[in-house]
Amino acid sequence: MQFHFSLPSSVTFAPGNAQTVGHLVLGLELKKVFCVYDEGVKSAGIAETIVSSLKAAKLDVVEWGSLVTNPSDVVVEEGARLAREATAEVVVAVGGGSVIDAGKAIAILMTNESPINQYEGINLVKNPGIPVIAVPTTAGTASEVTAFTVITDTARQTKMVIGGQNVGPRFALLDPLLTIGASPALTASTGMGAFSHAVEAYLSAAASVPTDINALKAIELISRSLPKAVENGADADARGDMLLGSMLAGFAYNSAILGLAHSISHPLCVHAGLPHGIANAAVLPHVMEYNGEVVPAKLRAVGFAMGLDLQGMEQQEAARRTVDAVKELSRRIGIPTLKEAGVSKDDFDRIAADALQEISTIFNPRKPGKDDVLAILEKAF
Repeated sequence: MQFHFSLPSSVTFAPGNAQTVGHLVLGLELKKVFCVYDEGVKSAGIAETIVSSLKAAKLDVVEWGSLVTNPSDVVVEEGARLAREATAEVVVAVGGGSVIDAGKAIAILMTNESPINQYEGINLVKNPGIPVIAVPTTAGTASEVTAFTVITDTARQTKMVIGGQNVGPRFALLDPLLTIGASPALTASTGMGAFSHAVEAYLSAAASVPTDINALKAIELISRSLPKAVENGADADARGDMLLGSMLAGFAYNSAILGLAHSISHPLCVHAGLPHGIANAAVLPHVMEYNGEVVPAKLRAVGFAMGLDLQGMEQQEAARRTVDAVKELSRRIGIPTLKEAGVSKDDFDRIAADALQEISTIFNPRKPGKDDVLAILEKAF
């Protein structure tokens, strides 16, 4: 047996712990904070809560609330410029995966030369960035516990994956209370993104015993709790299980990487403007069906983790039932098809070509060609 398993972040999980961020920074003996968030976090009052904690600790805080979904290299470079002007010593990133990814990239550029594009790949970031404290407000990407950041390259119109030992946050403060204000649509989208992470990490060619344990538990928690969180956003138990499931999925894919659904989702985000979770959810069951030809036993295990009654069922039938259950989960919480999401078939050829160049394709259990990806896109339409 051989495997690699690592985690970049020190994690604290507790209701209300986001308000301890000021004390955490003081413990690092740092004073100058660059706090990044987006308009949604600001309008929900979460940014004010975090900034108040920082200022109560007598810290120097510069706020930057200009982040948007799918952050670009241009946005990251602007954030880094502002952080340098503020002589920031630590980045506090408050928000979903896009905000935390941008925060990680900004931290990298505080100790490594621009442009950020030169670091696309694994372990190309030579110097540790300034510390990042990640405070997630969605149960989705688990960017707060992974050594990757995904940034859009504006010129090439592609998503860059930057990863390695100098990329992950130093600390993650997981506070399920911060996710209660998320809308049903955002909860559904981010939740299915987390579910996709867990499934793809479990099916990955780089999966191992520790990644499997985390992935299967994540699948169990998310499949059970996501409908409850969508239907009743104030369900604290469901929200807690979702944030925990998202984190465990991050623990899994940080080492196992992902698969073809994520390879397709990245160009869908860039060329069709879809949110990460919607793009993954739309194609995931069809990628699972495609992979089921070579890993039916693993698909059956996914079904068991989802609580399906598959006892005594032949592997291929159990795999089919599992795929159907994932489709039903998406339907139940309102995930649109690619057509309903406004994707044009005219973009399929470019999306398929780009998907084959994504790093996650290498770890997919079945090696796809362009026609395979086009067929998956047609089914997801």
